[in-house]
Amino acid sequence: MQVPPIFMESPLDDQAQELRVYFKSLGAEISEEKSPKGIEDDLHKIIGVCEACFKEGNENEIETVLNDIVSIMILIPTERAENLILAFCEKLVKAPGYKLGLVCLKALWLLFQSLADDSPMRYHVYYHLVQIARNVDQVKAVYSGIDQLKQQFASFPPSNEQMQKLLRLLHEVLLSCKQGEQAAAVMVELLGTYTAENASAAREDAQRCILAALADPNTFLLDPLLALKPVRFLEGELIHDLLLVTFGRPQWMQLRDLLVSWKANLSAVQDGMKTVAAAQIELAAKNKATLAH
Repeated sequence: MQVPPIFMESPLDDQAQELRVYFKSLGAEISEEKSPKGIEDDLHKIIGVCEACFKEGNENEIETVLNDIVSIMILIPTERAENLILAFCEKLVKAPGYKLGLVCLKALWLLFQSLADDSPMRYHVYYHLVQIARNVDQVKAVYSGIDQLKQQFASFPPSNEQMQKLLRLLHEVLLSCKQGEQAAAVMVELLGTYTAENASAAREDAQRCILAALADPNTFLLDPLLALKPVRFLEGELIHDLLLVTFGRPQWMQLRDLLVSWKANLSAVQDGMKTVAAAQIELAAKNKATLAH
């Protein structure tokens, strides 16, 4: 995704004051004066009212304002900017409408790309990016596969619990966007994060996986699913039994080919049946004549 460059032309506190004046002009409850507590408090107040600019028809101006906020935020040390980043993400996720959603997606992507590779906040920003991408049907702009996802967090991998939360969201979003194969890969990755020791905790994830497999047999390869520890933990339950008796992809493909072939040769089959029926009638007549003699 392409994003505009960041330009720093004036001191941070002056930029913050300009933003205060701007939001005050929109009717937001904010003072035009700089905070005596410093730039972080300025930014806290600005983010608190930034939704005041969320009005359709003024997308270019909104994008500029949001990028200005990002420009200030990334210059604050990460350990002091965590709450600011989370508050900013929460505001952008709630932006109404498709056009505003796209603007917020760009601004948040700019923030994500601007954070250091080893910043723990990259995970939180990306999680909100996926949420916005779902709202505007742009998941392909932020996700292209499991390998790409892992690469983005290679310098500072999320905790196992964080990754599970992100994978659940991605699975949900990909399904809603009709990306069945990608969703299947994400679900398998999610179930693979569990071990034999905590497989019982994956009960809901495993059930969700099986239901998705039953609903879309052309996407899931069912045999590999049976080997996953969380799925094996469900052995003996009805939902697991359904997985065992359901056709796998090869069987569905074979059945489809047979039906296509049968339909294409229906007339030939009907003619053949007529021939067999005529032959049976003729044979029955000969047998009757033989018995009469």
